[in-house]
Formats: sequence, C-alpha cells, structure tokens
Amino acid sequence: MKRKILASALLGGLLLMPMSAQAHCDTVDGPVATTALSALESDNVNAVLPYVPAAAESEVIAAFEEARRVRAKDVEARHLADRYFQETVVRLHRQGEGAPYTGLKPAGQDFGPVIPAAEQALEHGNAEALVEMLAGAVERQVSERLRQSLAASVLPREPASREEVAAARERVEAELGFVLYAEALHQAIKGHAAHAEGGHVD
Repeated sequence: MKRKILASALLGGLLLMPMSAQAHCDTVDGPVATTALSALESDNVNAVLPYVPAAAESEVIAAFEEARRVRAKDVEARHLADRYFQETVVRLHRQGEGAPYTGLKPAGQDFGPVIPAAEQALEHGNAEALVEMLAGAVERQVSERLRQSLAASVLPREPASREEVAAARERVEAELGFVLYAEALHQAIKGHAAHAEGGHVD
C-alpha cells in the first residue's frame, strides 16, 4: 500500500520537475524536431506551433514558409531546408523554456531509462512500468541515505570536548542532509513546476 501511495505521488509531482535531460528536446529524434519535420511533410505548420511560445509563432511561420520554398528545389535543398526549420523550432522552444540553445544534437542519445518509459506511458496510456521505476528509485535513494545517516549517528551527540566537535558536526550534517533530502522530495511531489523553470510545457 505504501509503495502504491508513493508511486501515485511521484506521478503527481516528480514528472513535472525541471529535468536534467532537457536536452532531449535538442535531439534530431526528440519530440520538437520530429514534429517540425512532420509539419513540413504534412504542410501543416499548426502541428508544431504548440511547441513554441505564442510570441514565437510568427517567426516559426515565416521559417516554415521559407523552408517550404527551398525544399521544393532538389534533394540537397530539401535536407538543408528541413534542418533549418528544425533548428529554428528547437531554438525557439528552448528560448521559451528560458534555456540556452547549443545546436541540434544527433539522434540515438542515451538519456537513461526514465524518458523512454515516460514516452511509452504516453504512447500506451499506461504508467505502471514508469511508476514502478520511479518508486523503486526513490525507495533505494531514501534507504541508502538513511543508512548513511544512521551510520553517522554513533558519533557524539553532545560533544564533551573541542576534539569531539568535528565528529559531532559530521553526524549533524548527515542527519540534516537526510531530512532535507526527504523535504526536497516532498516539495517536488507537491510542486507544479513547468517543463523548465520559467518556461512553457511542451
């Protein structure tokens, strides 16, 4: 029962945290670039507009029209136009997140197990595997940090001499670190952060 409650809380909050793997949106096979290419293929710029802030729509539309004209010339021009439009959309997407754009990254990069599991959950409408993965990770982290804190608890609680102060400080840092970690998890679970701090959700 506790595991199910933890899992539900994780889906309610942790998935909305800013991700260290925001660069997922910078890749050729990421959701932003693939949607940009699909928009060109289907001749429907509206398909990609949700990935950028409203203020950037006019720039995306202008780039879309330019790419359409160029890609009609030949195969090489088509590749260049496609790349140009993908880079434009990804750059504006990142700008909307308040994050730097450092160029379009190659496909096939390893972002760990969570992003593929989250994409599978979206694709199949079933979060069970993702929930288990996240709940298991939190359970392992909390248990290990508790173990480390308890190991330090044998150090002096009330130092009787200056010599014992350093050891007691180590114990205090371990115990407070554990409590702060638990509180950070709790705040993340309760929180409603966007895809990136100050940015829109893609």
